[in-house]
Amino acid sequence: MTRSEITGIRSLEFSSWIREMLPKSSTGFMVSNQDWVFWNYKTKKLLLAEEKTRGGNLAPWFGNFIRDVMNPALESYCPNHEIKYLGYYLITFEKDYPKNGKIWVWKFGTSSPRLETTESDLIKLLSME
Repeated sequence: MTRSEITGIRSLEFSSWIREMLPKSSTGFMVSNQDWVFWNYKTKKLLLAEEKTRGGNLAPWFGNFIRDVMNPALESYCPNHEIKYLGYYLITFEKDYPKNGKIWVWKFGTSSPRLETTESDLIKLLSME
């Protein structure tokens, strides 16, 4: 079992501070958060994922950044450090989470379309089986 949520709420204070205090996107400065890092320190398996609810989409710049910078960097770095990099995924929920609607999964760096999946297959993917 993973650690439980402590408060059940998320503060947006830091997000607001970033938007107010750091350079504007018109300067070329872009900011996003990384949603999920899945790491098994015993098997040295790594998987990253972005989550979108209510059928949302990634900002185009962030999708390009993942595709062109993050994913290739991890693909290059991990084999040299005996890490099994399983990829960077976009997980989209029709509503809020796996139990209340459809689920789609897409792996960055592939030409395959985003595929509808089941909760049990999502569990297998994120468990890195």
